[in-house]
Amino acid sequence: MNQAQLAKCDQIADFLRRRITFIPNVYGHPWGRTAWQQPLPSVDQLAKDLVADAEFRSLQLGTWLGTTDGEVIETAVGMVIPPIYRPEYDLAVDGLKRAARLQQQAGQEVAGKVALSVIGASLFAAGVVALGRSAA
Repeated sequence: MNQAQLAKCDQIADFLRRRITFIPNVYGHPWGRTAWQQPLPSVDQLAKDLVADAEFRSLQLGTWLGTTDGEVIETAVGMVIPPIYRPEYDLAVDGLKRAARLQQQAGQEVAGKVALSVIGASLFAAGVVALGRSAA
């Protein structure tokens, strides 16, 4: 992994430590999830919650050009949730990947709208210039 990828791993891990509520207490109860803990959210629900989070959006895991490498996400999640906690680990990895794809799709939609606006404005300006020439 290169330096930029390691820096992105650290950013993601810091975000997870602050924002994800289902991270198991590694030093706590030796038998894993306990009866009083809430059930895990679905991958879709976690992804939607992440996309709605301003801090997650600032991570820019999904840009209109692509999404963050899955290996970077898996490494970052592993820094916070040991893979031995398989349900929580898989949920965090899959939720982050899906949220990155949702963020990418939203970015592509915005980029498409901007491109259409620029094309429309250019065509309008070209039409005005053509009308000006024909009137002269």
